[in-house]
Amino acid sequence: MNDSVSTALSDFAAHTRARFHMPGHKGRGAGALPFDMALPYDVTELDATDNLYAPAPDGVFRAELDFMRSVYGTAATIITAGGATAAICAAVACCARRSPGLSMLCDRKAHISVINALALTGVEPVWFDAGAVTDAKIDEFTSNLSGAQYSAVFITSPDYYGTARDVASLAKLSAKLGAPLIVDNSHGAHLFFHGDGTLHPLKQGAALVIDSLHKTLPALTGGALLHAADIYADDDAQFDFTEAELLSALRLFTSTSPSYLISSSVCACVRELAESGNIAHAALLREVTSVRSRLAALGFTLDTPDDDPFRICICYGDAQGLYDYLARNGVVCEFCDGHRVVLLTSIRNTHDDFALLTDLCAGYKPVAPENNSLSYEFYLPQRAITLREALLSRQERVPLATAFGRIAASPAAPYPPGITCIAPGEVYDEKVIAALGNAGVTECDVVLWKE
Repeated sequence: MNDSVSTALSDFAAHTRARFHMPGHKGRGAGALPFDMALPYDVTELDATDNLYAPAPDGVFRAELDFMRSVYGTAATIITAGGATAAICAAVACCARRSPGLSMLCDRKAHISVINALALTGVEPVWFDAGAVTDAKIDEFTSNLSGAQYSAVFITSPDYYGTARDVASLAKLSAKLGAPLIVDNSHGAHLFFHGDGTLHPLKQGAALVIDSLHKTLPALTGGALLHAADIYADDDAQFDFTEAELLSALRLFTSTSPSYLISSSVCACVRELAESGNIAHAALLREVTSVRSRLAALGFTLDTPDDDPFRICICYGDAQGLYDYLARNGVVCEFCDGHRVVLLTSIRNTHDDFALLTDLCAGYKPVAPENNSLSYEFYLPQRAITLREALLSRQERVPLATAFGRIAASPAAPYPPGITCIAPGEVYDEKVIAALGNAGVTECDVVLWKE
């Protein structure tokens, strides 16, 4: 099933004889670079190619956005070529516009792009441990918030390791608070096409969901979607977001010349998945399940979260050694955090990929992990100034060992997995310095002392 955007780009490339418009490569390369073959399709906003962030009623993007809305069952789904980062910023801005001046209740276990989105929009976070919210504790948690109002509830689920929050319970919490639930589902875009899709936040009550397609689905890097759910009553204006709102917010944070290569890959990806995504993911799950069994039989310890059955996390006493060994032999994994090696799989992985992985592991002696826990400790350092004030302040880089008592000017988050240990405006203390030091961080950005 061909998408409208790819078809339009192919037609344009086939019929255009001379290009007197942007971009400057004019659809031609020198023949020496690997991306030269893509240049004829790398265009800009023209009558024949439409505008990604302001689609014409009869343009090629209109057809694709309507198709995506029908696939996901949403009130609106829009494409961004600026990755999940741009979509996160747009989601935060949408809620800030609806509820100006209100803080946002934010899961502390968040990617640094959330920090930047809050700073850019001027929204101050109220951090909380979303992992502590269960169905049985909603009333208790709500009462602890003492009737405060929020522009939204923002969570990240699943994380790099495939561990998800209790999204359904958090959706109930957000409804009690009268604030829409935003879910950064960057690492879970594939879950919509697994079984009946119930592991995806759109099926669990979220109002706005960010899918970073390129992480786990066959789309070019930077391809992402922002969904507005279609599950709320028409009179619930705070939760019912429109396509026009999403696009208006997105335009605040993206280039006016979005990549047509990235956006067309998103359209092609969704078309493919709508047609065969469930079958392909069922086959992938069989491969992943088989690999997990073989690795366990070889003596390896695995984290196997039910939240994302496609993730492979190998816990290992010498995790960095295993990661480097695999890389030297041509198997490159997503990352190593010192305790486990994390592998991201997708429907483009072949049986031979998995066979090579297990064959290499068979030649590497398993070492029992010293720490097999994925537990997350919720901790908030003292706050001195607002997040926005700190991030936009004059700053200096100092050795981590000398940062005690200084105010963080940027988020310090060992990457991967990019979870913030200290946010801008908070004060470095012994616990934060120790945690960052143990993760290999040696320097940090702090607010410049006022003279």
